[in-house]
Amino acid sequence: MKRFVSRLCLFFAVIVFSISALAVTPSPAMLEQLKKLPKSEQQRIARQYGFDLDKLNQSPSADAVDTSEKDSQVQLEPLKTPEQLEEIKKKELNEQDKKPIRFGMNMFDPTISTFAPIGNVPVPDSYSLGADDELLIQLFGKQSAEEKVKVARDGTLSIPGFSPFNVAGLSFVKAKELIAARIKEQNLGVEVAVSMGKLRTINVMIVGEAKFPGSYTVSALSTLTQALFVAGGVSDIGSLREIKVKRAGVEVANFDLYKLLMHGDASRDVFLKHGDVVFISPIKSAVEISGEVQRPAIYEVLADETVADVVKMAGGSKAGAFPRKVVVERFNDENIRELLNVDLTKAAEGKALARNGDVIRIGQTSKRVKHMVTVAGAVVRPGQFAWAPGIRVNDLLTSLWSDLHLTVDLEFALVVRENSAAGQLSVLQFNLGKAINSPESSDNLELRARDLVLVFHHGDLSFQRSELDKFLYTKLLDQYPEEKLFAKTEPLLDDKQPKPFVVDVSAITTQAFAALTEKNDVEEPRPGVKPEEPKLPQNFQHKAYLKAQITEFLNNVYSDPELLKLSGHLTRTELLYPLLEKLRQQARFNAASKIVSVDGEVKLPGEYPLTENAGVAGLLIAAGGLTDNAYLERAELTRSVSQSENQSGMTIQHHAVNLVDVLQGTTAMPLKSRDRLMVFAVPDWGTEKSVTLTGQVKFPGKYSIQRGEKLSQVLARAGGLTKDAFPQGTVFTRKQIREQESMQLSKLMQQLRSDIAAKNLSAESDGMQTKPEDAIMMIAEIEKAKPIGRLVIDVDQVLRANPDFDLLVEEGDELYVPYHQTTVAVVGEVQHASSHRFKNGMTVDDYLQLAGGFRKRADDERVYVIRADGSVFVPNQSSWFAVSDNALQAGDTIVVPLDTDYTTRLSLWSKVTTIISQSIVALAAINNTTN
Repeated sequence: MKRFVSRLCLFFAVIVFSISALAVTPSPAMLEQLKKLPKSEQQRIARQYGFDLDKLNQSPSADAVDTSEKDSQVQLEPLKTPEQLEEIKKKELNEQDKKPIRFGMNMFDPTISTFAPIGNVPVPDSYSLGADDELLIQLFGKQSAEEKVKVARDGTLSIPGFSPFNVAGLSFVKAKELIAARIKEQNLGVEVAVSMGKLRTINVMIVGEAKFPGSYTVSALSTLTQALFVAGGVSDIGSLREIKVKRAGVEVANFDLYKLLMHGDASRDVFLKHGDVVFISPIKSAVEISGEVQRPAIYEVLADETVADVVKMAGGSKAGAFPRKVVVERFNDENIRELLNVDLTKAAEGKALARNGDVIRIGQTSKRVKHMVTVAGAVVRPGQFAWAPGIRVNDLLTSLWSDLHLTVDLEFALVVRENSAAGQLSVLQFNLGKAINSPESSDNLELRARDLVLVFHHGDLSFQRSELDKFLYTKLLDQYPEEKLFAKTEPLLDDKQPKPFVVDVSAITTQAFAALTEKNDVEEPRPGVKPEEPKLPQNFQHKAYLKAQITEFLNNVYSDPELLKLSGHLTRTELLYPLLEKLRQQARFNAASKIVSVDGEVKLPGEYPLTENAGVAGLLIAAGGLTDNAYLERAELTRSVSQSENQSGMTIQHHAVNLVDVLQGTTAMPLKSRDRLMVFAVPDWGTEKSVTLTGQVKFPGKYSIQRGEKLSQVLARAGGLTKDAFPQGTVFTRKQIREQESMQLSKLMQQLRSDIAAKNLSAESDGMQTKPEDAIMMIAEIEKAKPIGRLVIDVDQVLRANPDFDLLVEEGDELYVPYHQTTVAVVGEVQHASSHRFKNGMTVDDYLQLAGGFRKRADDERVYVIRADGSVFVPNQSSWFAVSDNALQAGDTIVVPLDTDYTTRLSLWSKVTTIISQSIVALAAINNTTN
């Protein structure tokens, strides 16, 4: 057989590796030989050489029978790689693992069985001799000899030199005694040693539900179980518990293989005799058991066996099993499936008889521990601890130095308690420092079973944040491939090149929590309007990865012992997040979520749980306390109040709160659900306000100001102007004006881009000469000139404290007074932009001629002049050549703008250049004087 299989394997190897085409023509004889092999051997050869066994086994249909060579070809599948074969094998094993197996059947698995026919094994003394048994007789002493003799068919034993005598039916020990006595009678002084040689064989019939029923020749020493191995074991429907041995028509044994497999009892494993019949009955009743048992499988049951017996067959239940609610699925008398609940802790219910087709499921017990207390947050040893009646906070946290981190907030801690069987939460706030140092104080709360104690860090601090960052990053890589986390994202709108998303491991927790709390502002679609495809931000998918990871972590941080160890690395806001989410989930009709919020001048504004007997003072402590600029005389508490049933909706009430009275305890201000406390800042409180004076002032520098102070007063404090000052050219800038000009310029630039795009579409009809690329380059150049926020002032009037010209100073104001100016500048579309010495009586045209005249693209009809103080006037054509009220002065700048009609006929060009012209001229003036 082995030689045949080897030749067949060699044949297929030659076919696969010598023929490049996929279609081969194996001979019909070889196919017939392959089909004679066992199914498992056929599948092994097929997997080894990568062809489809099913196609080889297919018989041709009636209408496709053809003796031609083309039709006789067998199309082989492409040769599979070792990796593909291994994957197929794993898939098959996984599918087999999902199916329930029948207990005991793997005993006869030929791939793992080590059964071998009985050969040279010790013969028991009870062995009964019969025809063809061979005996080895050795004589020693006075005479030495060795003889091999067989028991004749008539049962006699003939030893050379001795008369025959009958040994058939004698046990081996009796036969040895008889042989020794006969030899010693005739030969004095001779010792005899008798042993068994080759044993006789017997024929037995193995019938019924055997895997390979038939007549088998076995050794005379074979037992019932050994005969079963010879027949390949029992079939798929054969019984393991009812195997009978019949001898001469009489049942001599009824063997239960389960007793051998489960208890090691082989007392009924009888020796077979010639002519015995082994009958394997079909299985009558089987039960499947799954869940929390040691050995889930399908078990054969007898008529009197119970559900409890089946659990014992499965090795008993596991430690985490819940035997009080065992579910039995069975067919009732009407052949309809029904479910039964069985409490195995009660002996009476466990004695329920098991029926054929029952499915017994034993579930897990709850992972929640009933008598425990959980401590999380800024403690050295966060985790779950045993609860006992009368236990208090200081029984768990006994020392400020050994049980708490140095960053702990001793004034604020919480106890989260389940008030009902439904799990409704209530929150108690207490002073942790008093609870530990003063055990008799009311802050040392008595704890109940399943209480959660939350301890927080000061402010928004945390402890060893890098440990949590590394943990989350490792978990992130376990769930999401690294190539996805670092994949490039698509550019959006005007973005240039996409950049790879790189997770900052040192701040991954902060990034993840920011992604979790980030609000996605999605515009609601208008009726009848199809919503546009949402524009996802860059790294959107990576934010989703971070959000999913931190969500899973925070959802389990209060209950998972491993995650509890990391709770000390969370900030106050992060540690409170799961509690706030649970409180939101518990909100019901007419029962608002027990959450309050605080905003304004507190260290940690945001949402906080509404604690028992909560007041404004407790909320301020929860928020980390007040900031230095908090206004204690007045805060505002906003409250939502339900209206009567006749009116729908809510009403909003505002209450003024004196924080001094609240903190001193003279006024009690209780809180309700959804209350919002606003803490205002002290008027005019903040960082020190100042203005900067530079240039030709007597004492330049940065001056602190107070509310209501005017520019004239600040200049007086600076000693006024020097004798070389040029007050007409003073540049006064203000932050607020600069921001307004930047916003206006940004809007105009955006509109300008749109107009360029529109003009580009109609370039042929409009006769547009400027390319879009050139226009975009011009826009980029204009954007480089940032507005400086200049405010035109009359410094001479300011120094006189004229109320019509004086102004209040603000934080960040800057005043620059240049040297005395004696020049006039010409900028814009002239041949040579330059500055010229001022001469009284010279006109605009004179200075334009000094600058070389207009360029080709100049707009000579819109020439304007910017005064040194920042004011602008447009001279008439007549005033170009003569002195008028708007005559040129020292420090003026003549601006020749670009002819927008010449370029793109865009009216916005003039608006844009007007906005930035003053800034350009002011910066040029400052640079000229400083140089």
